[in-house]
Amino acid sequence: MSGVSVRRLDTYEELLEASGRHPVVELDVGRGFRGPAWAATTPTGSAVAFPRRSDHGVPGASVLGDADALEVLLGDRAVLDWFATGDFHHLGRPRALHDLVERLVPLGDRGGDWDWMWTTTPPPHVDGEERVLPCDASDAEELTALLTRASPRTHGQPFVRDAQRWVGVRTQDRIVACGCAEPSAAGVPVLSGIAVESEHRGEGLGRAVTAALAREAVATTGACVLGMYADNDVARGLYERLGFRTAVEWRSRWVDRPT
Repeated sequence: MSGVSVRRLDTYEELLEASGRHPVVELDVGRGFRGPAWAATTPTGSAVAFPRRSDHGVPGASVLGDADALEVLLGDRAVLDWFATGDFHHLGRPRALHDLVERLVPLGDRGGDWDWMWTTTPPPHVDGEERVLPCDASDAEELTALLTRASPRTHGQPFVRDAQRWVGVRTQDRIVACGCAEPSAAGVPVLSGIAVESEHRGEGLGRAVTAALAREAVATTGACVLGMYADNDVARGLYERLGFRTAVEWRSRWVDRPT
C-alpha cells in the first residue's frame, strides 16, 4: 500500500524521533533503551512498539501511536515475532486503543489500568515540606509496614534497589508519611510509595512528600514522573495541583509465558 511502511529502530534517537518525541520515550526509556523497537507510518499517522521495563524492572513492551498505524505495526510478522520470542512479560497500550491491540495480540484480562504523569516545572510551595526528611535502610521495616497499612496496592519497595531515595514525615519518632524517588531507565526520578497513615490524612502530608520529591527531581534532572492507578481520583487531583499532567492513560496486560 502506498505510503505505508514498517521499519526497525536500533537507536534511542531513532525511537525518539519516530515517537514524535513522546515524553514516555524521552523520560522513561531514554538512553537506557536497548533495541530493537519498531515503527509504522501510514498516510494519516504513525505508531511505535518498544521495550520498556516496569517500575520493578520487569521487562515488557509498550505501544503508542495512531490507530491505523498501530494496526499496520501489529499486523507485521516481524513485529509479532519480536514480541512473541522476546523476553517480554507485559504489554502496555493506551486504553483508548485496547480493543485494537487485544484483537491483534490477545493476552487476556490479567493486568490493570494506570496513568503516566510528568512535570518539568517545580511545584508550588507546599506547607509542611520542611518536615520531609530523608530515610535510610534502617527504616525499611517501618516503611514497609506503613505501606502495607496505608497503601496496600503500592508498588513501593523500600530499599530493595540501591538508587532509591526514600523520605518521610515523622511524628513522635514514628514515620506517618513516606514516598520514594527512583531513577527510570532515562535517569529521571519516578515517584512511588507515597502513603500517609490513616489518622494523619487531611493534614497535607502526602502533598508535602510529593512536592519535596518532585522539587528535587526537577532541580537535578529537569523532570519528574510517576504512575498512578487510574481509579485514584484523589491522588490525581493532588498531582495535578502540583503541576503534573497525564501523558498516557495506560492499560497493561501480562503475558503468560511457559515455565
